[in-house]
Amino acid sequence: MPDLLPFRIHFEDPDIAPLDLDASDAENARQLAVTRRGVPAGAIRKVKIIREKVDG
Repeated sequence: MPDLLPFRIHFEDPDIAPLDLDASDAENARQLAVTRRGVPAGAIRKVKIIREKVDG
């Protein structure tokens, strides 16, 4: 099983809060977000990998 990555999904509608989830890739993250929020795929504005901030 592939490693899961943390994603944040942003939606076109500002009333829909961003969704954080773990998925194997961006396409899988999109599909999970559509299912969990009950919105069409076109309602997703962007999918981003959540990266840790490192002070250095």
